[in-house]
Amino acid sequence: MSRKLAFTLSALVLTAAPAWALNDIRLMSFGGASNLPIWVAQEKGFFAKEGVNIVFSTTQGSVPQIKALYEGKIDMISTAFDNIVAYTEGQSDIPLPGPADMFAFVGVAGGMNTLMVRPEIKGYADIKGKTVAVDALKSGYGIVLYQILQTRGGLTFDKDYKAISVGNTDQRLAAMRDNKAVAAIVGAPQDVDAIKEGFKALADAPAEIGAYQGSALVTRRPWAAAHDADMLAVTRAMAAGQDFIFANKAESIAILLKNSKGMSEADAGVLYDRLIAAGGLSPHALVDIKGVETVLKIRETYGEPLKKMGPPTKYVDTSYQERAKAGK
Repeated sequence: MSRKLAFTLSALVLTAAPAWALNDIRLMSFGGASNLPIWVAQEKGFFAKEGVNIVFSTTQGSVPQIKALYEGKIDMISTAFDNIVAYTEGQSDIPLPGPADMFAFVGVAGGMNTLMVRPEIKGYADIKGKTVAVDALKSGYGIVLYQILQTRGGLTFDKDYKAISVGNTDQRLAAMRDNKAVAAIVGAPQDVDAIKEGFKALADAPAEIGAYQGSALVTRRPWAAAHDADMLAVTRAMAAGQDFIFANKAESIAILLKNSKGMSEADAGVLYDRLIAAGGLSPHALVDIKGVETVLKIRETYGEPLKKMGPPTKYVDTSYQERAKAGK
């Protein structure tokens, strides 16, 4: 090869490189099956097609997750929608470490969680006088637990039982194993594993509370304003991932198994059916406004200090979905 030709080829490669480069977006989530749309979008190249690369990590709890977002260590989080409301309204376990500028822009999943109890707990009455485990005392799925215990068991939080903040699902299960707590909200697929271990499912959260916006993709408004193209790219890729899951059972189960240590094919099939059922994954990655209203209603009951929530647009920006759908 002549020196001139080699130089020309090198120049072409250097010129083309930016077109191949993907923008890294740091996303922190809780563990669990609700991450399937992210895994699918990575595996099937939906993120890459939109020009972005998701740098994925998991969190031990919502408090360190929010801190990491505000410290600029990550760009987006997949978290319980209620967390956004709690922090925005000054009702969270810790003060918001910055301006109230978080918002949801992509729906991930509904309230696909199970109220699990220790083997000796026969019913709601057995929880009275004991302790339950939550991620955070004042936000997230903890208040879903309080709501179910109140409506189904007539048990009042901080009067008939106590709660301890321990972190994510694995830590809640650990608290029950160590007999530090008798009940907890447990996500999928850990709830299936917990039943095999001897714990009991006392209630199905979606069946108890109805439409509920569980997890959502969240970021801060300044970051979104400075990364408009990336926001649209993630929105489109997540919608493609969700749509793929609903339309392709076999491949979706294969990706679920690839990312879930120790899960059997039979359990993956059952979990897939739960994911595409009501209360599971958010169709087309849309935020469920009716589900948001349920979150706000429950927070008006358990948030401290008590106050009127909303409207939903205070915590949700649907414009990215609308623009992505319109091809803008």
